[in-house]
Amino acid sequence: MNEKQLQLLRKIGIDANAEIDIIEEAVGDYLNTHCLDENYTPNEDGLICESILDYIGNIN
Repeated sequence: MNEKQLQLLRKIGIDANAEIDIIEEAVGDYLNTHCLDENYTPNEDGLICESILDYIGNIN
């Protein structure tokens, strides 16, 4: 993961060394509750969340 992704994990209180399932659930929840506007367009944090979820998808 890159530094922006790691910073976002710290921001939402997730250890980057946590199990993938925990990271995926927490990031997905944060994306859905804090990062989408009324048109479901992601803000800056949302784009980082999406990149984390893409990263996780590529390692599974």
